[in-house]
Amino acid sequence: MPYHSYIFFDGIPGAPKKAKEAFAKRIAKEKRVRTRAYATLGFKRGTHFMLHCNTKAPDIIQEFIRDLLHTELGKYLRISYTLLGMTRSSQYNPKKPPAQSAPEAPHRYLVVYPFTKTVEWHLLPYDERRAMMKAHVEVGRAYASSISQLLLYSFGIDDHEFIVSYQMDDLDEFQQLVMELRGTEGRRYTKNDTPIFTCTHMPVAEALEML
Repeated sequence: MPYHSYIFFDGIPGAPKKAKEAFAKRIAKEKRVRTRAYATLGFKRGTHFMLHCNTKAPDIIQEFIRDLLHTELGKYLRISYTLLGMTRSSQYNPKKPPAQSAPEAPHRYLVVYPFTKTVEWHLLPYDERRAMMKAHVEVGRAYASSISQLLLYSFGIDDHEFIVSYQMDDLDEFQQLVMELRGTEGRRYTKNDTPIFTCTHMPVAEALEML
């Protein structure tokens, strides 16, 4: 299922327990969308929890979120940020099939952010770009046993070019990875890589208790 959307919700206090339960049941009922819930309260202003939705077509996500907002809990919610992207084979390794989804067993934490390269990057010769990406990947490979990555393409369908998400159990180790990646040559061609959302994975019912 190639389409992914990270949907961040802000809320107002006072939502009834039954409304939260009905919301969670509606998520469990939806078979067309693979959904994971994350708490974001305290990590980013204007957001309490996030739903990561993965499905085969973008309009399915729209219908699903419409139905969620039409539940009683929807009156207490506001969508504060969204990221939409899709999986595809890398232009630097086109023979390797893309990862279609995040790992089956989620880690404790998820860090997700949009990412855009500069115009200068896209105008570089292909071999130069490929060599820099290879060096970038080599840094990440040293952490592959404990940190997993999902790369999505947003060219033409969202404000950014990519969505990058990492899952890990140790934020300190992830920070070390990011610090090492900052020292690679390809970093010169980063236009933007914010906002960064740090999220804690938990069952839907627990995430809704962040409201």
